[in-house]
Amino acid sequence: MNGLIEDYLSTRGVRYFRGHHDDEYFYLVDFVVGAYRGRLDVHLEVCDADRGGVQLSISPDRYYPVRYQQRLEDLVARSNAGTPAVRGVVHDSCDPRLIGVLARGQSRPADTAALRDFVEAGLACSVDLFGSMAGMAEADRQGHDVLRDAG
Repeated sequence: MNGLIEDYLSTRGVRYFRGHHDDEYFYLVDFVVGAYRGRLDVHLEVCDADRGGVQLSISPDRYYPVRYQQRLEDLVARSNAGTPAVRGVVHDSCDPRLIGVLARGQSRPADTAALRDFVEAGLACSVDLFGSMAGMAEADRQGHDVLRDAG
């Protein structure tokens, strides 16, 4: 499966990094939704007992104030209801005042084209999800309570 992931990353032409383990790969994707600019951390990892699966995790470059937890959970639930390639998850952070959101999915691709389709669909869902959160980021900036930027 590592060869399949490396083939996909090579054909995509991205600069990627290997993780601490042989089965982990990371790369960054910049995106724009309206006037909102962001960066996504894309993590691919070989999974399953037979090492025939790929887990995709995508996270944005920021955390959100914990007071937005219910709004974020509502946005994630709406996104997940559309049966996307990835499912959003709201999670705690090491700072009790902040929470994060990530998108996660898993696939058993048969070839590079299937892996590409899975990852690209996951990225499209993630851009939609994280782009829908841009309004919260802008509202906080205008309220002088600037969001913490992870990037």
